[in-house]
Amino acid sequence: MAGDQDKQDGGIVGFTKPRRFLGIKLRSKPIYGSAKQQVPQPAYPGSAAASASKPAPQFRQADDLTTAATQPVQRQYQPAQAAQQQAPPAQVPQQPAAPASQPAPQGQHAPKARPPGKVSRFQIYLDKTVAKHKELEVLLRNQFIAGGPQRFVKRMMVYAVILAVIVGAVAAFLLDSLLVQRGVVSPIMPSLLIGAVVAFGCYQFAFRQFLLFPYAKARAEGRQVEAGILFAARDMIISLRSGIPLFNAMMSVSSGYGAASREFEKIISLIQLGTPMDQAIDEVSRQSSSMAFKRIMLQASVSIKEGADVVSALEEVVEQVMQERVIELRRYGQRLNAISMFYMLFGIIFPSMGIAVLTILTTFISIFTVNTDFLVLILAFIGIMQLIFLNIMRKSRPIFAM
Repeated sequence: MAGDQDKQDGGIVGFTKPRRFLGIKLRSKPIYGSAKQQVPQPAYPGSAAASASKPAPQFRQADDLTTAATQPVQRQYQPAQAAQQQAPPAQVPQQPAAPASQPAPQGQHAPKARPPGKVSRFQIYLDKTVAKHKELEVLLRNQFIAGGPQRFVKRMMVYAVILAVIVGAVAAFLLDSLLVQRGVVSPIMPSLLIGAVVAFGCYQFAFRQFLLFPYAKARAEGRQVEAGILFAARDMIISLRSGIPLFNAMMSVSSGYGAASREFEKIISLIQLGTPMDQAIDEVSRQSSSMAFKRIMLQASVSIKEGADVVSALEEVVEQVMQERVIELRRYGQRLNAISMFYMLFGIIFPSMGIAVLTILTTFISIFTVNTDFLVLILAFIGIMQLIFLNIMRKSRPIFAM
């Protein structure tokens, strides 16, 4: 009843400061009082009371219209008391002061403003993903992929979401059809749940694989350079022995050797643009993914800087790289013997002989029957084993073998 009496006297004059109790935000309570005797409320930064309590800034503009038209107007802030002493009272309009606080309409809440400098969670996740792949920016620039790292990550994220939605929808549809055939009453909810789980797993896998695309592309280019760098280096050594300058020798091998020729073409382009030869070689070698190309060209760069014989230095490096490749080929032959033995054992002998033995045993012991579904599972297992062994053989192959 006291609240009604206060409301009749003057109504709501303000609200209490909202508080939190055990992590729960408590609503602010209204303050009733008379319009003549209003209790001053503390003005918080950004509130209406704070803006109303601040003195109105006074500005002094330029008097010369010509100067104001040609130059930006310089405004100086003056305190309210100094402005009132300088300007006559008639020129300073007195505006009525705004009320200390105005109650919000019932059922409505003031919009919650975002604090300045606050970053969204998506941007934080994006920055963390980019920070994990420190070489992504350099790889994108070397492979001429448009956009920066953040734009590339966003694009890969969109592709992963699209693929995950498609795979999840297909999995839910197939599961729903299977449950309908089995006579399940309401197969929609289990199908949607399993489809969502499949979509989430597909997104995680696809997103990580898509982010590795620049790395895979760089490795593929490195393998292509490794395949032709020795032939190009020997051709360049022959040209240098015949008295041709190094620039002309590199120009002669800038075509005809595939990816290795493209690396030499980059060096030629930088030299023609005015870059010194040693700096051009260092820059292209630093960006290349081929270790053999880096070793050969960095040795040439060091010889140019020191004034030594480039031909003898290149011959030594090429001979060393060739010996290392011979050793790597012998190791590959030894690994291939072991892989082929396991392939014959698990990919051919066990599946074929296992099916025959199980078929004969099931005729005497009725543990299970070899039906069409069992044979389909065995066929799928054989196919998976074939893919696994082929992938192992491909990964164990030397990097310079195409």
